[in-house]
Amino acid sequence: MIKLSLPFVLLSVLLSFSAHAQLVILQYHHVSTDTPASTSISPEGFASHLQLLEQENMHVIDLGQALAKIRAGESLPEKSVAITFDDAYRSVYDNAYPLLKQRQWPFTVFVNTNAVDEQHGVVMDWKQLKELQDNGALIANHSADHPYLIARPDGMTLDAWLTQEVAEPEARLQKELGTSHKLLAYPYGEFDLEIIDWLAANGYLAFGQQSGPVGPMSHPQALPRFPASGIYANVKTLKTKLYTLALPVPPTQLVEPVLAEDNPPTLAIHFPEVDLRPRQIQCFASGEGAISTQTESDNGVVNLITRAENPIRGGRSRYNCTAPSIRHRGWYYWYSQLWINSAVKSR
Repeated sequence: MIKLSLPFVLLSVLLSFSAHAQLVILQYHHVSTDTPASTSISPEGFASHLQLLEQENMHVIDLGQALAKIRAGESLPEKSVAITFDDAYRSVYDNAYPLLKQRQWPFTVFVNTNAVDEQHGVVMDWKQLKELQDNGALIANHSADHPYLIARPDGMTLDAWLTQEVAEPEARLQKELGTSHKLLAYPYGEFDLEIIDWLAANGYLAFGQQSGPVGPMSHPQALPRFPASGIYANVKTLKTKLYTLALPVPPTQLVEPVLAEDNPPTLAIHFPEVDLRPRQIQCFASGEGAISTQTESDNGVVNLITRAENPIRGGRSRYNCTAPSIRHRGWYYWYSQLWINSAVKSR
């Protein structure tokens, strides 16, 4: 059993309740009806999402400013939400941007710089990205060429690989737009602990596609977002995700997501108990539903162990662990662990 010192526990509890320092980040790709369904939401569906945010009195805020406040221990407005788009598709400019501009809501676009430089017809050009930036959007890094970052080419060092796919695109953004935010959205949401260490050493914050809200203890190079396209575009389930709190799992608890021999993998984490009942924590596996979840409370620390019944056969999977808040009726704590099956080459 892992022990945490009492001062650490008290600090963790304080951080987890620091004046609404919670942020839900929504992730979109295409906003269109003639693009791949798995990564698309229709313009009408996107409009319904924005209407839901208005109806629920959500505060749509700038991603960069929100993260700076969370990391500084400052408060955010209750029910804070940030909107993000991966890949800089032209449909975002055509169908999402007008609706966001009308509301004067900030948003973030993560850009694959090679696609823009090569003038791929389905993505925005630099002029359009500059227009978005001039109207309140944050334009950030999504790599040069959208590779699986964990699949480093043979004979290439990690530093050379990430310089090519992260540092050089950052320089392109600086040259074309005059800004460098050092915010990276992982292509396909994939990362490993070695990549995380490089990003931390080079001053980047980074975002995956594992679900959950961001809180004071979220790992700065493995920040979660809620996918909101494809099968996740449902307004009813989206509303549930808006009312979530980050389970205060310390960043040192981040588990290597790339599967080794243990498949199905075991997730074993510990965290301060905060305002939840450990026996109500339930974990779920992609494609399997509720899975065996064992919790034990010891001196204000929850020790959690969970494992799926069946091996992970697909390329990417998750364990999502949730529990209702005691003090915030209708809100749920949420934590998501990404798993990557690198044996699946086309993920």
